[in-house]
Amino acid sequence: MVRQGSSPFHERGRAARRRVALGCGVLLIAAAGCAFIAGSPPIETAAPSAVDPEGAAAALRLAELDYEQGRFAQAVARGDSLDAAWRESDPLRDLADRALSVAGRALEAQMLPGAAADRYGRLLARVPAAPLETATLERLVRVLSETSREGEAVAAILSAPRGLEAVDAEDLRRLTSALTVEELRPLTETFPPETAAAAIVHAQLVRLLIIEGEGDEARRLAARILEGQPGEPERVAAAMVAGAEVDLGGGAARIGAILPLTGDLSEMGQVLREGIELAVERYGDERPAAFEVELVLLDDESDPENAAGLVRSLEERDVIAIVGPLRAESFAAAARARRNPRLPIISPTATEVLRPAPAAYTLYDAGTRASDVARELARWTLEELRLRRVAVLEPSGVGLGGAVSAFTQTIRERGGLLVGHERYDPGATTFQEPIEAVAASEPDVVFAPAASASGVLAVAPQLFYYGLYNVIVIGSEAWAEPAALRRLEPFATDHRVIGLATDRVSPGTPWRRFVADYERRYRKTLRDNIMPALAHDATLLVLSALEGASLPVPAALAATLESGLEVEGVTGRLRPDPEQSVVRRSTEVRMLVGGSPVQADRERLLAWLAEVRAAPSPFAPRAPLRRDTLLTDSRRRVGTMGIR
Repeated sequence: MVRQGSSPFHERGRAARRRVALGCGVLLIAAAGCAFIAGSPPIETAAPSAVDPEGAAAALRLAELDYEQGRFAQAVARGDSLDAAWRESDPLRDLADRALSVAGRALEAQMLPGAAADRYGRLLARVPAAPLETATLERLVRVLSETSREGEAVAAILSAPRGLEAVDAEDLRRLTSALTVEELRPLTETFPPETAAAAIVHAQLVRLLIIEGEGDEARRLAARILEGQPGEPERVAAAMVAGAEVDLGGGAARIGAILPLTGDLSEMGQVLREGIELAVERYGDERPAAFEVELVLLDDESDPENAAGLVRSLEERDVIAIVGPLRAESFAAAARARRNPRLPIISPTATEVLRPAPAAYTLYDAGTRASDVARELARWTLEELRLRRVAVLEPSGVGLGGAVSAFTQTIRERGGLLVGHERYDPGATTFQEPIEAVAASEPDVVFAPAASASGVLAVAPQLFYYGLYNVIVIGSEAWAEPAALRRLEPFATDHRVIGLATDRVSPGTPWRRFVADYERRYRKTLRDNIMPALAHDATLLVLSALEGASLPVPAALAATLESGLEVEGVTGRLRPDPEQSVVRRSTEVRMLVGGSPVQADRERLLAWLAEVRAAPSPFAPRAPLRRDTLLTDSRRRVGTMGIR
């Protein structure tokens, strides 16, 4: 029965307040004997005779509100007190777990990772409900890894029944890679390689045992991994070690190279050799615990017919990969000559792939590079710049047909409008007629690729003079060549958009750092020569594959190169494409301002375009002055000279 002066709403309010009071009473009496983080005093009150679950939930909500509103010290006090009061009570155990989680998060927010890790560890030891267990393990692993306690983080993951559900396998591999043999052995003794998570730890120990020359122990451990349920990377690596016919007794990895050290191409061969050596030196400096790398350099005497025999010679010396040869025909012959088709061959300079082959790549396939840049420029024009009227001005006979086809196809597929397409002879003196024809089609954007810096120097000024001064010109990577940018005037370069993989102009880039290292190491000027950087990047891919595979076995490197590996190199972000036998590079879209490539800015480009279109033509004839105006101006000038 409802009392006079009351209502059902008021009665529900009183009941809710009683539940909160009961829950808070438990919180306060449990807190009376605790010393709190950050100097929070204990809360003193009398204990209630009973705990209402709804009131307890309301009390937990107060702790959560403290955390959400930034009262972290109070949240720690409430969370710890609720946990102490409830953890022995089966009906309230879930609420106790949540309270301890609040305390851990509040400590983490106060930059007290040690205390936070203590709360998370205690909570995981109680095996909370699955959602809370997953979130807590994620937090514990993050706190431990951020405080250089990777071993404890790995142990926590292995201890959790669903460790790889909370922490990605790649994160576990990253954490494990920071551990030494001494740190790994206790983990492998405690956690047999029966699960996918434990297999990751055992596989890392296998890698380090090989490096330390303990090949027999590495084989035994690899066999144990195969008896469990390893993930695919660990299964492949363990199978290779367990069945390896090569000597695993040393931590050395031999890399072969086929270069023209004598003959007509000896000068190029020498700078390529320097790039390879510099990559190996950098690898040793940056990864002191990695494999010891031995280079085996063979001279093809600038004769492509020597490549096949040199490949077989390197195979006999147990190399794990080959850098080179240089020419496309030599590259194809070397790939065919391998007895082991899984022996990686990476040419830094082969300009085309005559036939794709397994585990064979070139960094310098001209058609692939130009087409990839063209596709990205077309996509950027329509999706980022959002201009649809596009024309093409193409130089004939310089190998850019594939790039132009890639550009125009992408424009059509993405809904652009190709309003004009003209070709010109790059050997001619003037390109007036095709440029004026493109201008007459009234495009907003003109794709004007060039094959080299000299091609850019020839065409760029003529675009302006023959009518394409009020469109956005999009150029190929040659437009960013230092030799072109140094000689072009701003009117011919500013607000041109380019696609490039290698920024060789801006300060602080991988290219500039490489140039500094190269010139310091070899005491000579590199200038614009990209060849040693290509050799460096070919070697870097081999070394990165070795690090990823953790095994000095050709097949392991080949598998890593095929796994989607991406490497930040001197000549761009490198991604091997096993289907085409090429190494692709990510394309960055930039615009030229003051002769330097900067981040492409749509608003700035469109504002420039509107400005030049609103201004009078720089080539419009000026109105003739009347004779009387000329006479007046003449008399005025005479008067200013003091002549009467």
